[in-house]
Amino acid sequence: MKVKREELFKRFKDGLPFAFKDEGLLERVFVHSSYLNERGGKGLVSNERLEFLGDAVLSSIISHILYERYAELEEGELTRIRARLVNRRTLARLARDLDLGPLMLLGKGERKSGGMENPTILANAFEALVAAVYLDGGYRTTFSFIERMFSPLIESSIEKAGHFDYKPGLQELTQRHFKKAPVYRVVKEEGPAHRRFFTIEVVIGGKVLGRGTATRKKDAEQISAHEALERLKKKGYTLKGL
Repeated sequence: MKVKREELFKRFKDGLPFAFKDEGLLERVFVHSSYLNERGGKGLVSNERLEFLGDAVLSSIISHILYERYAELEEGELTRIRARLVNRRTLARLARDLDLGPLMLLGKGERKSGGMENPTILANAFEALVAAVYLDGGYRTTFSFIERMFSPLIESSIEKAGHFDYKPGLQELTQRHFKKAPVYRVVKEEGPAHRRFFTIEVVIGGKVLGRGTATRKKDAEQISAHEALERLKKKGYTLKGL
């Protein structure tokens, strides 16, 4: 049985970790220019202006996250990592994860040619969504949304680049200095069934030293291990000794 777009739109809204105050703004995210060209406008506005703003907001927040998380990386390397994250392929993948395709309002020709799976259309819709979240909920809401969506991808990009694998590093450090192994525990699961978010804490000697949220438990553990390492580093603990 084919699900109506209205029901899909409701499911999408309900699955977001925040509520939209302006549903008209959210609806505009999915209006493709081909749809307007066939219908002559009729009060609707395409998502192109939102896409323009979303591109800038997304790039800014990803830059902020990378700058804060990876103080050891130089400008050139941060730029390369950002490029691996903010591109059509990655954004289209995230749009598919959010099921944006079936919500797109496309012209008949665009729809028949597979527009709902077109990487460019999907990537642009994701950028438009970022802009809509920013305009409706402000910077903090947008930052939180992007951080949750991108954290697993950020960790993966760092690992692929041959950088530090945080869990083994934390294991070695805690065994060296505290004679204890870190313990990872799931403290929260949230989101719809197809897009679960796991929050995991890492506990060392009875104290919570790190916390991470991601769509995979493995990625959440890496984030929490990284946070724990940073905290221990500030207290003077290193793999080379005190």
